[in-house]
Amino acid sequence: MERIHSLYLHVPFCTWVCKYCDFNAYAVLEGLIPPYVEALSREVELAGAELPIGPLDTVFIGGGTPSLLTSAQLHQVLDRVRGIGLAPGAEITLEANPSNVTSEQVDGWLQAGVNRLSVGVQSLQPDALRFLERLHSGTDAIAALRTARAGGFSNINADLLYGVPGVNLASWLEALDAVLAAGVQHLSAYELTVESKTRLGQEVRTGLVRMPGDDEQLAQYWAAAERLVTSGYEHYEISNWSLPGFACRHNLAAWQYRPYLGCGAGAHSMFRRFDRSTERRWNIKGPQAYIKQASASGHAVAGSETLSPERALGEAAMIGVRLLDGTTAARDFPAQRTQLISAGLLAEQDSGVRLTRRGIELANQVGAAFLG
Repeated sequence: MERIHSLYLHVPFCTWVCKYCDFNAYAVLEGLIPPYVEALSREVELAGAELPIGPLDTVFIGGGTPSLLTSAQLHQVLDRVRGIGLAPGAEITLEANPSNVTSEQVDGWLQAGVNRLSVGVQSLQPDALRFLERLHSGTDAIAALRTARAGGFSNINADLLYGVPGVNLASWLEALDAVLAAGVQHLSAYELTVESKTRLGQEVRTGLVRMPGDDEQLAQYWAAAERLVTSGYEHYEISNWSLPGFACRHNLAAWQYRPYLGCGAGAHSMFRRFDRSTERRWNIKGPQAYIKQASASGHAVAGSETLSPERALGEAAMIGVRLLDGTTAARDFPAQRTQLISAGLLAEQDSGVRLTRRGIELANQVGAAFLG
């Protein structure tokens, strides 16, 4: 098995689960956080002893809402991570809700070792925030970004959603400009997608909610891309922009198809074998079942699958093509590559290929071509 240098830690607890959320997240279970932290710490510690892992170049603490953890709980988990070993200058990211970003929390996160903060802004418009069921206001979100910066964070990401019903192009760009003015180094802009098993999915199926059309969503996407590039941000992945030197190294590792370990309820791992096959594993999803299993044995794997070397190559190309600088992962698929170039979806890029503008708009179909 290839050595692992990236670790993902999942914290599944939320004060409220928003209606569009399809992540492994649970509300009104904050009382489980202390035993969950103990179980997660045990899983991390055992993984360090059993797997070829470290020194870790990236650690990403996601959720859910990891910012619900106390500073002491975060310290406990990251102490186990340090037991595995951190590379010099390792990137340690924490996802946070704006309402959790206080001066005291920021200080505690920095002391625990976090050096990159990802704030779930999503929107600034009051009507959009109500529609999304977010618990913060636009003022709260901007204050959170400024508090994080004033408290010592020099690597801050903001997540925004476009294609939200009721938000026109002018309002979308107004929110984007306000977030950039708060001094973030990285911005992620995601289309509000309708997942079938969510409450939003139900509202769309019953006609209660009507989503914006493709043209409107694309107009918001490309307007944001232009505004960000004009403001000095590099468009390095379909949904991600950063100031030079601030691309998310953890996500880059995944897009470059490097192995990673996932710990926590519902967390996924990807291991690479020396025969070039790929093994994927996933943990038990429910927090209570996870706590019981991980506390007892230090393991919580619910299932796994092994991809053949050929399938792994296709998956690497499917994921790698999302990088706008291009990828060489498609070199093993000459027929698909030629077809996609002829269709105007890919262009030659040094020894690899890159998405065209139209290819970015149809990126899911482009990626799927490499999986047959």
